[in-house]
This record gives sequence, structure tokens and C-alpha cells, in this order.
Amino acid sequence: MKFIARYPGTTDVEANILTDGRHACTYRELPDLFAGMRDGFGERGVGLDACLALECENSLPGALLLLYVLEGGYDFVLLPKPAEGCRATSGSIPFFCRYRVTTVTAGPGPMTDIDPSQFIYITPNPGYREGPGTNQDPRVYLQTSGTTGIPKLAVHTHRGLGGNAFNCVERLQLGAADRIAIPVPLSHMFGLGAAFLPGVAVGASIDLQRGAHLIGYLTHERSFEPTVAFMTPSFCESLVKGRKSPRAYRLTVTAGDRLRGDTFDRYEAQYGPLVQLYGSTEMGAIAAGSPNDPGEARTQTVGKPLAHVEVRLGNGTTVEDSAAGREPSETNDMGELFCRHAYGFHGYVDDGGVPVRLDQTDPGGWCRMNDLGRILGDGRIQVLGRSDHSVNRSGLLVLYADVERTMMGIAGVETVVIVAHEESEYGAGMAAFCVPASGAQVATSDIYAACLTLLPRRAVPDTIIVVEALPLLPNGKVDRQALIGMANVTPETGCAQPAT
Repeated sequence: MKFIARYPGTTDVEANILTDGRHACTYRELPDLFAGMRDGFGERGVGLDACLALECENSLPGALLLLYVLEGGYDFVLLPKPAEGCRATSGSIPFFCRYRVTTVTAGPGPMTDIDPSQFIYITPNPGYREGPGTNQDPRVYLQTSGTTGIPKLAVHTHRGLGGNAFNCVERLQLGAADRIAIPVPLSHMFGLGAAFLPGVAVGASIDLQRGAHLIGYLTHERSFEPTVAFMTPSFCESLVKGRKSPRAYRLTVTAGDRLRGDTFDRYEAQYGPLVQLYGSTEMGAIAAGSPNDPGEARTQTVGKPLAHVEVRLGNGTTVEDSAAGREPSETNDMGELFCRHAYGFHGYVDDGGVPVRLDQTDPGGWCRMNDLGRILGDGRIQVLGRSDHSVNRSGLLVLYADVERTMMGIAGVETVVIVAHEESEYGAGMAAFCVPASGAQVATSDIYAACLTLLPRRAVPDTIIVVEALPLLPNGKVDRQALIGMANVTPETGCAQPAT
């Protein structure tokens, strides 16, 4: 799939830039940069028969390397670059990858004057074992986020990534005049498939930010002046709190965990239209709001399915059913979401490249999303939370998202995350991790007392733990596995305090 040279060949577009704040290059310069990379790969004997372990970060060298292997038709596993000072080992690279390819910060001067050998490093994988071989349609292997504690490699084709990218271009109305800020990792599907590749496909200017934090983002913003930004919900919240003056964007796109409380309205008041995108490592972008949608639709839903995407509930209700007025009954209006996508993944493989069957999909191609949701009458989708983020207590279903949303209305509580925790008299146990608002002093006993007045007894958490901050995964989502481990620490350590 060719992403470059699909934009209109106008002087203005060719002069648009890719930058990381340190270096920049124009689209016009990409062919020369790719020629230098081609020479370097050839000198090392790296051909299309070799699958690569590509360690990618949000830098211009990382972006150029990623675009080169896509344009060249290489099979590769896309991995996050290890943290600085942390060396990768052969055990962290899949066995079927013949080479590890990574980048370092380029030296001073224009990128076209820098030999690619100065910022691209290719080393043999000492643990290499021959895998399944090359494919007619080149493949990209993406690591899943690991929110279930078991990261896997999802198999995508270059062609599928291209189709996914152009779906996002159409729904988000991206164009060459946009200036896109990307502070989300390129090594994850949100940063890669919804932000970076769609931006490149239309020839937009792109600003890449690694390890994005508020001060760094605002510094980039002043020099780059973005019109479109892709952010995690937690970063949207940081921006709302940390910036005092409004700054209009044409569009902000968020994905992952749900925005809490009134953050959506506060963000839009300061920065303009915000849309939610729904997707996964396996299925790519599934649904997204449009900047033309009414505010209420953008707040309450993730929009309608994208082109070539079908969505249904576990009870069989489809988007078409709802649009035709065949609404599910009052008792069955919520269910587990399933998706079928022409540009979705082609299964999982293990570290040896051998296919792994995990019962994620059925013979009809429907993939279980592990999320609960509703399909509204206008075809828009509400995502209520992960299906494993709920418990049966006193014979009734309790959704973590509902408890979290209610508890965030307690004075002094800013963020709440519910995780499973042992057993209780009501059935499965729940622990609530609460982050206090800035400057607030909140006692677990006060939070518990408020829960008794706000929630049904079955929905009151068994354990309440106040923490200064929540652990996050590299993609910006809350690391719930880490929280489960913290919840299981005995109360005597002082890390967990029972609610009763």
C-alpha cells in the first residue's frame, strides 16, 4: 500500500512538513530520504524476505523509517522503542524477526544532508528462528495493549492499514491544509492508523511528540500551530486543567477510556469540536464521530460505523436494525459489541509467527470487542465500558463505568477507577481507586459514606483506596492490572483501606 504520492502534486502540499520539533522535512524531500535508506538497507543485505522488528518512537527519524518500510513493502513487527537507558534483548523481539531496526536522534542540519546510517541502526536478532515466510500482501504485526494482562501480536496487511487510514480521512474530514499534532504513540493503532497514516495520506503537516506532557505539548503548539490534535482522554483532561486561555482547533480526536464528568463540555468550550473514536488494535478504527455531528451526539456516542464496518450486539441487533426502527427491547437494549471489518486484522500469531487461536472471532468473521454497548435508533453507538469491567452482585449486573461516573460527583474526588477485588457478601468484589482533586483532603470514610447515599448497596465498592495518581500503560490507558495488584495488598501495609 503506497501512502506517499497520493496527495495532490501541488507546490503547497509538497512544501508541507513532517517534524518532531527538532528536525523537519517536506514531502518533496521524502524520495531522496527514502533513496538513502534504500542504499543502507541494501548494504546490510536486508531484503523483502526478512521480517523486521521495528522499534518506533514519535520522532522524525522514527516516522521516516516507518514510512520507508511501508512504502517498500516489508513485513515488520511494530514495537514501542524501549525507554532511554533500557536496552532491548533478543527475548523482547519475536523469534521470526531477522533484524532489529531502530532509530536515534539525528545530528544537526537538514535531514537530507544526514546519512541515514547516522540515525538508523540495523542489528541481527540473535534469537532468530525462521518463521512463516513472506506474504504476497505484506504484513504488519501490532502488539495489543495488554489491558487483559496477555499482550498478543495482531496480524494486519499493508492494504488493510491503507483502507483503515482512508476511512479516517473521510469521517474526520482531514485534508492537506490541516496541521496535525500527534502526542499519542505511533506504535499503537490510534497513533498509527487514525492519526499518522491518514495525515500522511492527504499530505498534511504533522508534528510528532514523544513522551508528551503538558509543558512540552504547549511548547510544540506555539511553534507548530496545529489545527487538528489526537489525544488520550487523560491528556484532554490535563489540557483543560493546565491551560488558562482558550485556543481553537478545527478538531480534536480522542480514543480509549471514556472522558470523565464534564471534561467534554469544558474542553469544547476552550478548544472547539471534540469527537470520540472507537477502535482496537485488532479492528483498527471502527466508528467515529464527525465534526458535523450535534454536540450531544459527540458527547454521548462514538458516532456511526466507518465504511466497510459492520457492528452488532451479542443479541444480534445490528446498526441496520436500529436505523430501520427495529429497536431491541427494553430488557435487551444493552449487549456485548461485535464487529466485522474488511480492513480488520487477520488473526494472532505467537513469538514464532505461528497462528494462535484465541476464540476472538467466529467463522463468520465477527470479532468480539469485549465491550458493552448500545446501538441507538440513528445508528450511532454508545460504548458503556469493557464487558470484563462489570460484575454480578446480588444477582444484578453492576457496570464499573456507572460506579465511576457516580463517584466522581463526590466532593474532592477527581478520578475513580474500579477494579475486581476478591469476593464480598454481594458476590464479586470491587475496589475503587480515587484520585483527589488538587489540594483536596479526602478520607476513605467520607467517600464510603457518600457512596451509601449515591449508589445502590450492591454497587458500593468493598474497598476504597486513595492514590495521588493512576498507573498508565504506554498508550495512555489506565493500567488496571497494576491496580488489581495494588488492591490485593493487605490493609496492614497501608496501601489498601477497607471501606467498612
